[in-house]
Amino acid sequence: MSEITVRVHQNKYLPAAAGRGEMHAIVTVAARGLGPAAAHTEASEVIVIDCSSSMSWPPTKIAAARRATAAAVRLLRDGTRFAIVEGTEQARVAFPSGGELAVAGPDSKERAVRAAYRLDATGGTAMATWLARAGELHAAHRVPIRHTLLLTDGKNEHDPPGRLDEVLADCAGRFICDARGIGEDWDQAELRRIAAGLHGRADAVRDDSDLEAEFRALVSSAMAKSLAQVRLVVRHRAGSELRFVRQVHPTRADLTGQGGYGDGVGDGRTWSYSAAAWGDEVREYHVCLTADPDGDPVDQDVELAAVELEPTGEAAPPAPEPASVLVRWTKDPPPFLSADPSLAHYDAQAELADAVAEGCAAYDRGDREKARRLWGRAAGLAHT
Repeated sequence: MSEITVRVHQNKYLPAAAGRGEMHAIVTVAARGLGPAAAHTEASEVIVIDCSSSMSWPPTKIAAARRATAAAVRLLRDGTRFAIVEGTEQARVAFPSGGELAVAGPDSKERAVRAAYRLDATGGTAMATWLARAGELHAAHRVPIRHTLLLTDGKNEHDPPGRLDEVLADCAGRFICDARGIGEDWDQAELRRIAAGLHGRADAVRDDSDLEAEFRALVSSAMAKSLAQVRLVVRHRAGSELRFVRQVHPTRADLTGQGGYGDGVGDGRTWSYSAAAWGDEVREYHVCLTADPDGDPVDQDVELAAVELEPTGEAAPPAPEPASVLVRWTKDPPPFLSADPSLAHYDAQAELADAVAEGCAAYDRGDREKARRLWGRAAGLAHT
């Protein structure tokens, strides 16, 4: 039996004497039992491979990309619509030959595998052009699950300035993109921006030999999705304000003002955001609201906000009961005011990730001393 649940983790205590304060909570959304429905859920997959000339050196890079693409194609469920895009300064559909999405089956997958082994590294790098082409391919078939896999070894050098931002804004909500960097010359911040804008994950492939397993894992995860979307709704009481909503697991993203597969905006005392493509998984969100003790009793639970879930799609389970974000005003000193363990964990993760990213940026600018300090701090945080 499929189900989706919502739970709130928080320290509900705030000092009454301090006046207006902030309440932080971790909202855990878990979907279970959706797996069997995935086999009957329509999906589209676009595999975008960087075929710039830099992928030819060392030759193991493009060879690994060919093998990984072939492995990913073989894992597609029959009936999935798919394409392989050869990314240079253009975005050529390497398969199918008609330039549209093919329907996965034994014959089409074997033809696609042969096309994958013909990919050649001879051009430039224009990621906005690649993503725009992926968006066009997905748009031709409005299926519930739409996923793009992007591999690159370089930086976005052949699109006009600002074009990538335009394409990301246009593609947001149309498909999810997982981006992977291979080699040493790709831009971490750029891939993270792409993944954040398209609600996927960005990561490095440490060794060429690891790429096939990485592609297998990403496509297997996409093929396991069956729930088209879940709308997360936060309704808070009068006098309070929603400061932010951030996804903290499995990826980090500030959702407060974003449009997802839904509106992703506030309406007075109600905020909603629609996240797409769910399988059997857990996602967690950091919610921050202001709270005011005026008129509230001391040492009693008061509901500050209700968190609701609205699953949609043919495979959607019933919506669970709303979960409450509470506040209890107290005159007691700490330890009642200590941070909730879940919040402390994600705060530390965020600090570590920021230190790593800032260290990489400093290293790229040539500031090796600052990079050393930041990476040293990251190492210390990782071991606490």
